[in-house]
Amino acid sequence: MRITAMMAMLGAMAAAPMAAQSPRLSIITQASYAFDKEAFGIGGGLGFPIQESKVGDGIRGQATFDWFIIDNVVSGPLATRPTYWEFNVNGAYELPKTHGVYVGTGLNYVNYTLDGSQVTNAGGTELGVNLIGGLKFGRGRGAPFAQARYEVGGGKQLVITGGVEF
Repeated sequence: MRITAMMAMLGAMAAAPMAAQSPRLSIITQASYAFDKEAFGIGGGLGFPIQESKVGDGIRGQATFDWFIIDNVVSGPLATRPTYWEFNVNGAYELPKTHGVYVGTGLNYVNYTLDGSQVTNAGGTELGVNLIGGLKFGRGRGAPFAQARYEVGGGKQLVITGGVEF
């Protein structure tokens, strides 16, 4: 009986620090607006710690995918609707004593195509650099966020994003 009680007590003591730690891997759901493409997007991804901090979230990574809905239909004999999507990998550092303000940088990979088009160079893929800044409203799971991402190269545009990190 004593051994069982000691094992339960040791298990509870070992689990307590783990429960107090910040979430490790998180799921991101988001909606975006790309200004140059004039398109709304939906997406998701993963958040992960890069370097923990005693104040704030430290440095966190984000890997996200966004699919943008473009209303512009290319007219003509081969009318088509363009498709546009992005894959982004960013590192974000929460500034100390700012209650959720973060800045960061990362890479973006964009794809733009005109399905069914026989025009050469109609679309393509590019790699670029992201400059990001945002605000996380609260801590832990279910915290909403707002973020601005300026794409230098790649998409070459400003993208505003809002979402929830679970």
